[in-house]
Amino acid sequence: MTYFCKDCSYHGITSGQSGQCPACGSYNFARKNKANDKAPPGKWRLVLLGSLWVYLLGLIVWKLNN
Repeated sequence: MTYFCKDCSYHGITSGQSGQCPACGSYNFARKNKANDKAPPGKWRLVLLGSLWVYLLGLIVWKLNN
């Protein structure tokens, strides 16, 4: 379980006294379960994005030459 402060963006495995953030003392503090964290997007998305940009630039160059 990790803790996250919404005011100063503190991430840690411990919380302060009575639910305070140990970094800034704010009470705007939340707990997160690691099981609920989403996995980062796959590398295939980056490959797809790069391919689409190359395709777009190719179309622009082709259109300018014709």
